[in-house]
Amino acid sequence: MDGRERRLQPRVEVSWPVTMLTSEGAMRGETKDISMQGAFIYCDKPLPLSERFVLSVKAPAASMQVMAQVVWASNSSSERKNEPAGMGVRFIWS
Repeated sequence: MDGRERRLQPRVEVSWPVTMLTSEGAMRGETKDISMQGAFIYCDKPLPLSERFVLSVKAPAASMQVMAQVVWASNSSSERKNEPAGMGVRFIWS
């Protein structure tokens, strides 16, 4: 083994547009890393921790809509005002 982390579900680094439907309205963002468990999303402003929302992902061949929950969030640094914030979400499959 080469010492790299092995994952049960492979993650795919993609840039797909997403829409997050929250209790306060809709937000747009972009995925950077996605798996069956969750995703890393770039957006203008991350949602609060533990917030649940409907996530719509538009992939080239199809689209998907799933419930998601924020598990971590990071604001963009003050030095990089044009850089989007990031948040990690886990999918809630029903």
